[in-house]
Amino acid sequence: MASRSDSAGVAGYPGQSGLRGDSTVDDSSSDLPHTAPTQPALPEDIADRDADTGALGVFDPGAGDTSGPPDGLGVGPPEPFEPRRLTVELAEQAPPGREVPLQVQVTRDSGDVGVRLRAFHIPVDGALLTIAVHAPGLLALGDLQQELVVRPGRDSDVLRFGLRTTTTGLHTVTVRAFRAGTFLGELRTQISVQEDVPARDGPTRSTALTTLAFDPGEVTLQVLKGADGAYSFQLLSETTYAPESFRLLAGDPHSVRERIYDELRRTAASADPGGSGDREQAQKRLRNLGVQLWATAVPDAVRRQFWEEAGRVTALTVLGEHDIVPWELLYPLDGQQEGEGFLAEWLPVVRRVFGQDRVRTLSLGRAAFVVPPGSPPEADQEIAALRARLGAAVTDGGTLTHRASVSDLIDAGFTGLLHFACHNTFTSAGSHVAMPDGPFDPIDLAYATQSGALRATHPLVFFNACRSAGEIKWFSTTLGWAPQFLRAGAGAFVGTLWPVRSDSALRFADHFYDHFVTQGRTLGQASLDARRAIRHQGGDPSWLAYAVYGSPAARAAP
Repeated sequence: MASRSDSAGVAGYPGQSGLRGDSTVDDSSSDLPHTAPTQPALPEDIADRDADTGALGVFDPGAGDTSGPPDGLGVGPPEPFEPRRLTVELAEQAPPGREVPLQVQVTRDSGDVGVRLRAFHIPVDGALLTIAVHAPGLLALGDLQQELVVRPGRDSDVLRFGLRTTTTGLHTVTVRAFRAGTFLGELRTQISVQEDVPARDGPTRSTALTTLAFDPGEVTLQVLKGADGAYSFQLLSETTYAPESFRLLAGDPHSVRERIYDELRRTAASADPGGSGDREQAQKRLRNLGVQLWATAVPDAVRRQFWEEAGRVTALTVLGEHDIVPWELLYPLDGQQEGEGFLAEWLPVVRRVFGQDRVRTLSLGRAAFVVPPGSPPEADQEIAALRARLGAAVTDGGTLTHRASVSDLIDAGFTGLLHFACHNTFTSAGSHVAMPDGPFDPIDLAYATQSGALRATHPLVFFNACRSAGEIKWFSTTLGWAPQFLRAGAGAFVGTLWPVRSDSALRFADHFYDHFVTQGRTLGQASLDARRAIRHQGGDPSWLAYAVYGSPAARAAP
């Protein structure tokens, strides 16, 4: 059977397409929710259907569902445009036991320093933001979450977060801004704690907030890991809930997650899309895996909060630096409360990593394709279908087959779409794609990541290969295709969490581009529609394998 990986394949099944990889990892292995006090009302910025399987269309940027006000802004009087920045101050050095206040402010940008930012709407009566701080290794002297009002024509008030140094070492502090359940921006700073040194102020750091618009109904689940190994889960919506600490009994979830992925790999390999087989049993097993994950990997309080919000949720963004749970596989069920299937079958589910820009428009005026020698037989069909769908309005950047040409394109800051249709090998050492001039792996993106090579263009990267969303630990961070492309500035990334069938990969890509490009649906809705279109394929779980990183409200543009 064909495989989208260079590792040993699964035994063949006559007449069936293979996996786009047989990747392996050879490692051995509460409280009630607290609701924030109701704030004074501020002016708001304010279908379940299966995908069609018709003929390919041509990219028409005017087509599709474009109803509703742009950028989540409500109908009302014109609002002033003002560029803004998230600004942070923290000591860069201090001895243990010293109080080191963190100061946060949203400031106007005069354009005197750096690149002038695109302006955005601010409601006349102000925009209410939530500022959340993550400071593992430091002692919090008060709440690490506060609210701030941004008003037209002036800087916001300064928020002060009390922190105290405790253990020696280099500690990272992350500050994030949200409006309702929509992520706006983030900033990271560090403080060195050493014995017998004086406290020293650090430089003022700032980052652009390119828009304060929020998407009604979007909810963010923020999952962070503390210095003690416990995880913090926090649901952010128009109601802001307190973080819930949660310790996994199994410790590092890596081995459990890999066992799940290995089972799903075997299920995909044995699926029989053309016949009845054991489809019903395979679907029941998949549902039971999802229910078990929901019941054991999500804190009780967060599940209760989710059901409180369920009737208003239109999209879910999972924000975290640790790939602890296959979120797309969760199946919400608590007693008589049951949603419309798997979480990613019910709602648009997207992910976000630190350093990922918030991008609401993905320009697809140019497209390049990566298909090295030895790619699955379906890869050529996949690229031909995509070229036909994009049409003559999109400049064809050609088909790339060598590592050097792919690296050069990325380092130069390519614009538009980069679509991979190939094998990807994933092991405990990480990912790589075999190419004639040597293996292409995520470290080959290090220059682009550190230089921000893609931040001016924000391309869409679709890596249609096995476990292309897989990550490994790498010194102080994680290493994988998704975080590397996104930190380099990619506007969105689509990849897979476990090995997928090559025929299912072809169909998912076709339906995704149909809804995102031809019909003009949002990134979140296009991925949801594509899942629904291929979910009944003889028990094949590939439709849940896709992980989408980006803004759920992002749309394609020429």
